[in-house]
Amino acid sequence: MTVSAIVGSLRMLPNHTPVEILRELNHSLAGNLRGGFVTCLAARIHADGAVALANAGHLPPYRDGEEILLPPSLPLGITAQSPTGELFGFERTGSISRQSAQEIADVAQAFGQEDDITVLTLQFAPA
Repeated sequence: MTVSAIVGSLRMLPNHTPVEILRELNHSLAGNLRGGFVTCLAARIHADGAVALANAGHLPPYRDGEEILLPPSLPLGITAQSPTGELFGFERTGSISRQSAQEIADVAQAFGQEDDITVLTLQFAPA
């Protein structure tokens, strides 16, 4: 149900900046997740290869093995946080960031990742 709400909201925001998209998603999700939350990284890739990013509580992305520094932020719709359970963590993420997308997903699954895993490989081809 949460994914359906997110997809519905995104369809209403096709020409917005990543920051505007996260702001609107947070507005539509707040109070509707029954104490849960959603992490999200929004990116807009321009025709010239420039990338605009906005983060809502998600791990920072990596480019060529280097973490892209983004200001810290809260997840979307946050109303509760669990104090228990080990997280995959920033150090572990950084240590595997130069591996292929499949290898990264395999490591996360072997770790016991119970949430969804999203790994993208982007290749820029100038117009």
